[in-house]
Amino acid sequence: MTLDANLQHYYARRASEYEKIFAKPERQQDLASLRTLLRKQFAGHDVLEVACGTGYWTQVIGESARSILATDINEEVLEIARHKIYTNRNVEFKIADAFTLDMVSGTFTASFAGF
Repeated sequence: MTLDANLQHYYARRASEYEKIFAKPERQQDLASLRTLLRKQFAGHDVLEVACGTGYWTQVIGESARSILATDINEEVLEIARHKIYTNRNVEFKIADAFTLDMVSGTFTASFAGF
């Protein structure tokens, strides 16, 4: 199974809109709790992130993970993610379809796919 081309195109076109959902005031308390949980959960791990999108959660996990390989099928969202600041410089990006991860190599101790 691979991602439908129409769906892939849809997500590519909307890349610049993705993070608006995180700005809603009513979500801030839940997002703060999730950030704390993710930092603890992935501390010291080598993480494979599937469908990382614009890197919102990649930044959070990167604060405590040993390394992250963040994957997405769309170059448009990876381009946004690449331009974020990762204080630990422990993030790499790769084009990969979430449904065909056999082309992703590496040794991972944890994985993450958000939403």
